[in-house]
Formats: sequence, C-alpha cells, structure tokens
Amino acid sequence: MKIPEKFHYYLSLHEDCNELLLARAKHLRAEDVEVSQHIEAARIRKMVFAVLGESHRMKAFVRLSFLGTTVLYGFLKPRHRIGEHTCDHFARRNPGIIVVLGNGRESWISLCRGGRVWRDHGRGLNESLERLKSALHCSENGPDVEGLWQVYYDSQYCPERKNPAAFHRHMPRRDQEAAGLRLVQSQILLIASFATPLRPDRSWP
Repeated sequence: MKIPEKFHYYLSLHEDCNELLLARAKHLRAEDVEVSQHIEAARIRKMVFAVLGESHRMKAFVRLSFLGTTVLYGFLKPRHRIGEHTCDHFARRNPGIIVVLGNGRESWISLCRGGRVWRDHGRGLNESLERLKSALHCSENGPDVEGLWQVYYDSQYCPERKNPAAFHRHMPRRDQEAAGLRLVQSQILLIASFATPLRPDRSWP
C-alpha cells in the first residue's frame, strides 16, 4: 500500500489526529511520508494506513438493506472518522438513492445526484430511518428489493474460497463489530441494527 497524494485528508480522519499534527503534515509530500524514517513521518504514515485499512474493510463488509425503494441503510460504528467518507462511497455507487449508515449514537446520510453529493449527520440510525420513512412515505408493497439484494449477497458466497484464518487476519473482531458482522459457525451473519434522522438544515433536491 502506498501513501496517496491526498494523504492529509485520510490523516484528518484518524481518531488521534489534531490540528497541530495536520498543520505540520501539510509541509510534507506523499513521497516524504512514504520513505522518511523520521519519527513523526513514520507516525503519520501509520495513521494514514490505519484509516485506509479500516475504510477498505468497511466498504467491503458493511451490508446494506432497503427501506422502501429509495433508501439504503446499514450498520457502521467505525473507530476512525470515516462515517461520512464511507457513506459517500455507497451513495456514489447508488446515484439517486439515499444512503444511511450509522449506529445507536450517530448516523451519516448521503445522496448523490447529478454528480453532486448532499450530506447530513444525525444522532442515531433508528431515528434517522424513522424520520426518512415518515418523510418519504416508504411503501412496504413495492418490489421485493430486499429479496433481490439477498440474491446478490448469496451469489457472492463461494464455499470453496472459505478461509476463516485469512478472514480473521484481515478482518479483526473490532472491525467485524464496526461493520455489524459476527461470525457464527464460520459464516458471516449480519447483526440487525437500525438508526437516525434527516434534519432539514441541509439542501436536498
């Protein structure tokens, strides 16, 4: 893994990053952080890799479900400040669909339309979903999108590739919990969770 050119952005998402460290890092180039043996550069490199690693794992393992036909939601409780970043990722992959990620304490909401992303930050996943459901009047009688997604997830499962040792090595228990996963009899199952509201202080088309 190489240090990206915009490593300052990923550094800012680390739980231990502060304004002083970020200000010092702005005087460094990605190449400097990549090869330098200086203590601070090595620390920055480690922090950036930690954020990139967690972001990669959350994008791979967060499981999304449909609320009606216009909202996708999933459980996310990251260690670093990657909630909005991860939510934007799923929103860009699903343009025109409102994406809500969160847990019992906070949630992130993103909508990508016309190449632009609208964002909001709520107090909890359940509250956000309830407010969205009320605002959008989500119908339970539409197409079985949940069933369609289940077919997709099932199609990605390949017993021949099952390797619990490798999974635990690359997806530690803390990250399993952050993505709303738990391991039961060597299979990954979703821990059902809901949560948080859309506030009218942001511009939504």
